[in-house]
Amino acid sequence: MAHIIVPSARKGDIDMLQWGVLGLGRIAHRFVESLSHFEEAQFYAGASHSEEKRKDFMTYNPCKLYDSYDELLQDPEVDVVYIALPHGSHYHWSMKALEHNKCVLCEKPAMLSSKEMEEVAKYAKDHHLFFMEAMKTRFMPLTHILHKEIEKGIIGDIVHISNHFNSKVDYHPDHYLFDQSQGGALYDTGTYCVASILDYIHSPISSISSKVRKEHGVDVHDEVEITFENGTTASFSCSIDAPERRDMTIKGTRGTITMSPFYRPMEAVIDTDDGESMTCIAKAPDDFYPEIKAVHQAIAYIEIESPYMTHQDSIDVIKVIESIRDTFDD
Repeated sequence: MAHIIVPSARKGDIDMLQWGVLGLGRIAHRFVESLSHFEEAQFYAGASHSEEKRKDFMTYNPCKLYDSYDELLQDPEVDVVYIALPHGSHYHWSMKALEHNKCVLCEKPAMLSSKEMEEVAKYAKDHHLFFMEAMKTRFMPLTHILHKEIEKGIIGDIVHISNHFNSKVDYHPDHYLFDQSQGGALYDTGTYCVASILDYIHSPISSISSKVRKEHGVDVHDEVEITFENGTTASFSCSIDAPERRDMTIKGTRGTITMSPFYRPMEAVIDTDDGESMTCIAKAPDDFYPEIKAVHQAIAYIEIESPYMTHQDSIDVIKVIESIRDTFDD
């Protein structure tokens, strides 16, 4: 198949998709495990510059292995590429994969600048190739249920959203999160915070304020407040040096929705102001399954993007992150 333009294809049909993975770290192991749930997909090849990682990966995931990302992209048997590399490599290898006529699923943040994301989106559109950011919050079944409940007015109009994605990462000079070129906490855990807020609030932003703590040359803890033109507000904290906290609260005029962890939610509690409480549960085999399913569905219908995380959605998220970054006092 190799690319999304298949003259003889009928919408809804899908051949066996052969996946290639760039970067064979921990997240790649979990991704490949999730691929095993799909009859229409096969993990075909992986690539890493690390011999140790290649050997370790082969132990658990027998496949064709490359020590060069370029060589994997040149393999005509690879249809779709999952990019599981450090943030600063996403743009280069996304473009390289598209240039080799591959469909692409790229880990979040898709890019480190809106300009990069706009260029990737344009290339994908011009060449009718599929590209999607792996923003798992957008694909979880529970997220879709909550949208429907909110649209029905169960909590009234949204007034405020708060979420937190705090993690504790031990410092090591070689860890990519402490590399200035990778974007720090804001571009890592903060990406989920911003994407989830924008998923529920659709209004231009009127103001942003932030508090940031930096160590080792990167932001390690950020607290952000956002005011939207429609009067709705949002706040979040993101950190790579704080005890784990990954919850979200959506406050409405008639009730509240809470969930944890919010970035891969499978359970949420809805409390209404009239005293009613409802627990919503929507399970998935794992947190990668829904996004992989979205890729397969889009390719089957010969689409270049998913309606759940469009190219414009990715551009919007990174533009807000850039605006937040501009408030940091360097």
